[in-house]
Amino acid sequence: MLNIESYEIGRPSKFPEKDWLPSPKSAYQKYTRGLKRRRRNRTDIDEYHEHTPRICSVETIDSLPQKFKRLLAEWQEESIVMSSITEMVMLPSYQAIIGMGPAAVRLILNELKHDPDYLFWALEAITGANPVLPEDEGNLDRMTKAWIKWGQENRII
Repeated sequence: MLNIESYEIGRPSKFPEKDWLPSPKSAYQKYTRGLKRRRRNRTDIDEYHEHTPRICSVETIDSLPQKFKRLLAEWQEESIVMSSITEMVMLPSYQAIIGMGPAAVRLILNELKHDPDYLFWALEAITGANPVLPEDEGNLDRMTKAWIKWGQENRII
C-alpha cells in the first residue's frame, strides 16, 4: 500500500484514490469564511434598508364584493371602445376578476341578473362549465339566461 500524504500534513491517507478531495478541516474553514462574509453582507443590507427612504402606498383592503365591483367598473370603462371580445377579456381588470376564483362566481351571476355583460368567459374560466348552447353563442340575452339557469340548478344563486 502506498503511503501518500493527505491534505492534512503528517497524516497518511486512508483512501489514496480520493486524495483530490479537500480535507474536512479546509472545508470547515471555507464554510466559516462564507458565514463571516454573509454576516458582513447582511449588516450592509440592514444599513441600506435603514437609510433608504421607502415609498409606502396604503391600499385599502376591499371586501370581495367591493373588489369585484371596482374591477368590473374598471373593465367596463376600459372596454367601452373595444369591439373585440378577445381584447376585452385580456384586459388586466377582467383577468383579475377571473383571478378571484370560485368566490366570484356568485357575484358574476348576480351581476348578470341585474346588468347583463360579457362576463361569460370569466364564468367558464372559473367553473370549467359552459351551459350555453352552440346556437345561442353571441346572443347576450340567451347566454345570460343559460348561465343564470346554470347558477340556479347548481344552487349558487
